[in-house]
Amino acid sequence: MQEQKEQSELEKEVIPAQTSYSYNLSEAEKLIESTEEETEDNTDYSSLSKEDIVAKAEALIHATDVRKANDTLNRLREALEAQETAERPAQIKAWTDAGNDPRDFKPVADQLHIQFGKVQQRFREKREEERRRAEEEKLANLRKKEEVLNKMKALIATEENEQSLKSMRELMREWREIRQVPKEFQDDLYERYRFYVDKFYDNLTIFHELKDLDREKNLEVKIELIKKVEVLREEKNLRKALVTLNKYHEDWKNAGPVRKEISDEIWHRFKAASDVVISDKKAIQEEYDKIKQDNLKLKTLLVEKAEAAIAVFPTKLKDWSVLGKELDALMEEWKKTGPVPKENNQEIWNKFRGVRQSFFEARREFFKDMNASREDNLAKKIALCENAEKLQDGSDFNATSDALNKLQEEWKKVGPVPEKENDMVWKRFRGAFDHFYHRKNAFYENRRVQENTAVHEKEQVISELEKLKEIEDSQEVFKLLKELQQRWAKSGFVSGKAYFNLQKKYQELSDFIFTKFKRNSEEMKESVMREHYEMISGAPDGNFKIQGEERKLRDRISKLRDEVGTIENNKSFFAHSKNAQSILKQFDDNIEKLNVQIEKLEKELKVIRSYKK
Repeated sequence: MQEQKEQSELEKEVIPAQTSYSYNLSEAEKLIESTEEETEDNTDYSSLSKEDIVAKAEALIHATDVRKANDTLNRLREALEAQETAERPAQIKAWTDAGNDPRDFKPVADQLHIQFGKVQQRFREKREEERRRAEEEKLANLRKKEEVLNKMKALIATEENEQSLKSMRELMREWREIRQVPKEFQDDLYERYRFYVDKFYDNLTIFHELKDLDREKNLEVKIELIKKVEVLREEKNLRKALVTLNKYHEDWKNAGPVRKEISDEIWHRFKAASDVVISDKKAIQEEYDKIKQDNLKLKTLLVEKAEAAIAVFPTKLKDWSVLGKELDALMEEWKKTGPVPKENNQEIWNKFRGVRQSFFEARREFFKDMNASREDNLAKKIALCENAEKLQDGSDFNATSDALNKLQEEWKKVGPVPEKENDMVWKRFRGAFDHFYHRKNAFYENRRVQENTAVHEKEQVISELEKLKEIEDSQEVFKLLKELQQRWAKSGFVSGKAYFNLQKKYQELSDFIFTKFKRNSEEMKESVMREHYEMISGAPDGNFKIQGEERKLRDRISKLRDEVGTIENNKSFFAHSKNAQSILKQFDDNIEKLNVQIEKLEKELKVIRSYKK
């Protein structure tokens, strides 16, 4: 009676947990199937040569991710077939040119095609070998589980004691460690396993304390499984979470019974934790599905953009480059966009890839035609080299720089030359530039050194002019001043801001001295001005600089006259205003000041023109 009571209690403990189990497992399995990793290979292989395609295919033979490798192999096959299709018209033309009937043409597989076929066959054999090994492993696991069941069966027939319980635990552990078996045997094996485990516990007559201890250990195992399931909520990888959940359910099935009074509660806690994980992952999967739909819309838009971009093919080399970059940018966006629904993946990729293939085919035709003009381009570039070599020893550095820049612009407009001549003609052209700019840099470096010396000399003159301010003897002052003026004129050329700063100090001191000794400062300024322009005109590129000074003065005079005209126009707007007299006087004063400046500049312009050669 006691054994029957224990058997009844154990049946109630074990059976509900097993019969309630199927819901969570089936839901998880469905989700696992829906999260099967997609192997979307967006790599563009159309630009590879057939040799590179075959080489990449051979490298896939030893790939560990067979599914992804198979997808890549299919992409490579499509790229190879596309190239063979593109070569077909030329083969047919050669066939007909040889006097054959085009209807009799049959494409002959070249060595690369045959080699690629061998790669495919090796890949299929490898996959078949892997499947065969997997099936053999499952059959081996089946035999192992059969052996465990036979041992359980024999154990049940022996006398129950503490050692038999340990043996049963060891057999249950061995059972859990054996993994997949052929699907058609799973249910039968599990039913037999459960029967033997139940039978063993039903027949077990060891001390209740030992049974309770065993059930407590089973309880610890199941509580630990509940904790593990609860942790799965934090797992970000959806597929990994669901596969792990199925494993935990398998471990639960293989764990022994617990005490009757907590059997239902512990199972419901496990089931509830599993339901939460499945519910969470379902929500994540739904979100993934929504994201994939959004990605499909984005990729459809990229296809439309690509189709619009190649609606009209370019007629210029530069435009082909721009279009290529535009399509490359779309390809980068495509790569950054996540996966689309599996049923749409191949279709949308074929559309996008088709646009790119159309572009590459059209570009190949364009460059084929362009090669005919490369010899003409070579002749044009050689002529530009000759012109650059004529200019490379020019002494008018500014004019020569402008002329060389124009040649460079012309060079850019000339199309490509034969590849074998490209390096030679470019080095020749670049060599003329390097020769000229080396000379130019050396010249200006030397002039910088001379200017530094001139600056120092002019600063010395200014320092001595400062001392003249303290001398009272006018005769002595004018004598020394004349000597300093001669030193200033011979001190050398200074450019830029340094020139204006030094000239301003020199002029201020000269004016001060002339004013102090009642000399006409205007005469002094004109004298200094003439000395300045005389010095400029004597420089190597003096005439060019004189022309530059003349142009600057003309521009200043023109701007001042425009300003006078603007003020004259503005006067009419205030003629009848309330404070007209005061306002008009300000206008007239400004006009007078501007006219004085114009008069001075015109005098200076006459001086400049007297030094033009």
